[in-house]
Amino acid sequence: MKKKLIALMLSAAMTAGMLAGCGSTSTTGSTDANAGAADTGAAKTEENASADAGASTGETVKLTAVIISHPLTKDITEMKWVSEIEEKAGVEIEWEQIRADWDTVKSTRFAAGDIPDLLFSATSDSDYTKYAGLFADLTPYLSKETTPNIMEMFEEEPDTKTLATTMEGKIFGLPKFQGKWPSTNTVMFINKNWLEAVGKEVPTTFTELKDVLMAFKEQDANGNGDPGDEIPMDFNAGANNGWFNSAYSMTNLVGSLGIQLTNWGTDAYFAEDGQIKCYAVDDRYKLFMKYVTDLYANGLINTNAISNDYSAFQSLSRGNENGDALVGCVFGWEETDKFGPNLYSQYVPVPALDYDIDCEPGTYDTRWRDDYTGLNMSGNRVCVSAKCENMEAAVRFLDCFYDPAVSVQGLFGGISDGCVEQTGDNSFKVLDPLDPDTDPGTWKWTSTMADNAPMYIRRSTEIEMAQDMTFALEERKVYDDVIAKASESDTYPQMFMKYSEEDQNTMALTQANINNIIDNYWSLWMTGESDIDADWDSYVKSVNDAGLPQILEIRQKAFDAYLGK
Repeated sequence: MKKKLIALMLSAAMTAGMLAGCGSTSTTGSTDANAGAADTGAAKTEENASADAGASTGETVKLTAVIISHPLTKDITEMKWVSEIEEKAGVEIEWEQIRADWDTVKSTRFAAGDIPDLLFSATSDSDYTKYAGLFADLTPYLSKETTPNIMEMFEEEPDTKTLATTMEGKIFGLPKFQGKWPSTNTVMFINKNWLEAVGKEVPTTFTELKDVLMAFKEQDANGNGDPGDEIPMDFNAGANNGWFNSAYSMTNLVGSLGIQLTNWGTDAYFAEDGQIKCYAVDDRYKLFMKYVTDLYANGLINTNAISNDYSAFQSLSRGNENGDALVGCVFGWEETDKFGPNLYSQYVPVPALDYDIDCEPGTYDTRWRDDYTGLNMSGNRVCVSAKCENMEAAVRFLDCFYDPAVSVQGLFGGISDGCVEQTGDNSFKVLDPLDPDTDPGTWKWTSTMADNAPMYIRRSTEIEMAQDMTFALEERKVYDDVIAKASESDTYPQMFMKYSEEDQNTMALTQANINNIIDNYWSLWMTGESDIDADWDSYVKSVNDAGLPQILEIRQKAFDAYLGK
């Protein structure tokens, strides 16, 4: 049936004289900015036009592509849904799939101009300036007629166009939008069985959290007869300035002091009343670090958390070989992912805590990190080589990824692959993994492009999620009211902010110097190797001397420009 449908679509396209794209063709009124994009004639050479003419007559256009995928992801040539859209678009792709070490080889390849026609999840914004002329500006090829799905995304979710557009008004990398993800990456979990065992309730303040953690430590909370195997609290700092950039760091708790965190990987920058600040030198961060230092001094924080990688962080939360839970309180994505099939039911989410050390609860405006844009949007999912000889065929193929049904398959797996069922015109059901020994999250990354795919999952699309996402959405309801406090003036939109090449170079060099300071001190303070009260003033001076005021000025300029967009 699917082959017949494809044949009919191709036949209809040939009759019309061209294959315009995949899936949705419904459009709305175009903006002035988009109207000019329809005129593509000046951007094409006669050679390109001749090559593209082959596709419009039903001939297959051959293209090359590289995709940077998760290490678990199977060969893209085995994904039936990808083969189907190749056929619909009238292209044949010669794929190169890279699962590791791309960052170590891409500079050599880019410098040599050694790139295929299409590059999936292979570039960053800085690549387009560093390797000027290597990548195609797609704006002349994007229009409601030729790329209806991409244009629909830009019109309905304008932030995606802002994300994709350079300061000069060019579009090199196409973004994604997967509007079904929650508003925060991070949940703070606590073991409810341990709470019951020690006679405590879910904490609501910093003081209550410490009391609970002390009880976990002293009262054999997991009940296995070993009073010393409990780890009251764990976190993941990771590498690359991870204390400030990890989604599962203790720094999530700085929100309790009124600091609105937005997404992750922001190097401690945040917005407050329209001003860009760095909480690494904020007095509220000092209060937070004094609290963390006190927890550590009392043996309430995992001593190995400072150096543990993510794998060790995950495995510890899944208990020991006897099935005993070992961690009382920890940050994570979702309960089955974090604690595994045997322990997940023991854990419940902890609401955002009020800071109450030497003050009344409510003294500070309690916040929790707002990650909606980071979880639902990403730039540079795919770009095109400037040397591509079949631009129309290339963008026609790319537009297919943004079709409503194809987008769902790109994220969760193919319909023909047995991963997703289409239950209505605009409704889908994510099926259980074909491998019963694999959890839904792992299966997604194994069977499809997953979060790395170019896609536009509309807000109106109905998806019956697998168990892990159902749990993830439910767990985060405890943060809804707190996250709703975030306004435009205190949401730091780093992913949308644009910088000149000069500012990018300044920031890269200066931020590295700043990170060398701020990423050294937190662990010294936590472990008591350094006295935060004695060191704080000299520490702040060192960060400022390293160039923080200049960085804040650059970021403020970009923030103001974003707000005035």
